[in-house]
Order: sequence, then C-alpha cells, then structure tokens
Amino acid sequence: MMKKKLIILFVLLATVAVSGCINSPLDNINPTMLKLSQDLASGNTNYNDAVKYVNSHNYNTASEKIKVAVMNFNDGQNKILEINNYKDDINDTVYLEYIDLVNEELKLKQDATTNLQLAIQFFEAGDNVTANSYVRTANDFMKKGVAIQQKREILVNNHPNKFQSE
Repeated sequence: MMKKKLIILFVLLATVAVSGCINSPLDNINPTMLKLSQDLASGNTNYNDAVKYVNSHNYNTASEKIKVAVMNFNDGQNKILEINNYKDDINDTVYLEYIDLVNEELKLKQDATTNLQLAIQFFEAGDNVTANSYVRTANDFMKKGVAIQQKREILVNNHPNKFQSE
C-alpha cells in the first residue's frame, strides 16, 4: 500500500513538473528583469533630459526630470531586491554576472542622480561653485555607470541564447 502511494505521489510530481507549474528561478526573475531594464532606460532618459535642462539653466524643468529619474532608479532598486530573492538558486555564472552588473550600474546611476539633484538645488540657490562640484561628481558616477552598462551589453551580445530581447 505504501509503495502504491509513493508511485502515485511520484506520478503527480512528475506531471506537475512537466506541465510547467514549477518555475525555475530564471522563470521567476525574467519578467522582473525586463521591467528593471525599462526602469534603467527611463532613468537614463530622464537623467539626460535633466542634464540638458541644467545646461540651458532651466532648473525648474531639470528638477522635475531628475525627480522622475530618481523614481525610475528607485523602482529599479526595488526590482533588484526582488531578484535577489531568487539569486541563490541560479546556477549559471553568466546570469549571476549579469545581475551583479545591473546592480552595480544601478547604484552608480543612483549616485549620479543624487549628485545632479543636489547640483540643481545649489544652482537654484545661486551657489555655482558648489553646484559645479556636484555636477563633476555626478558626471564621474554616470561615466562609471555607463561603463558598467557597456560591460552588461557585451555580456548579452556574447551570450545571445541566454537573454530574451525586450
């Protein structure tokens, strides 16, 4: 009788596994990763728009754009936290490297955004010296973030069979 129950249990588990009801860690993070990519792209666009408005001394619009960039990158950070729940179960070094690169890129771009936000506040207050110092720091962080983004893109290009296109 016990043997019969074990066989039934095994058949049920096999059926569930084959039917796709049990997701792999990558199945769980792929939708989140796609949304994270969208957050990064939106953050980049809003950051670049803010830079454009800072350069034209339109600080009100620059401030609005940088606030949206902050929200985009913060949304991305929340998705990284969600992805990290599954990271220990991923046994593929390419995917793990990709996640680490996205995380590093995101942190650098958040730092750049924070510094540009501070720069805008100092420009609005008329303290151009301090503002320019924050601009230089923001530029340094963003250059490093873009370098990491390029590493990530190379990783994807070197392993096209592992990554879905958006």
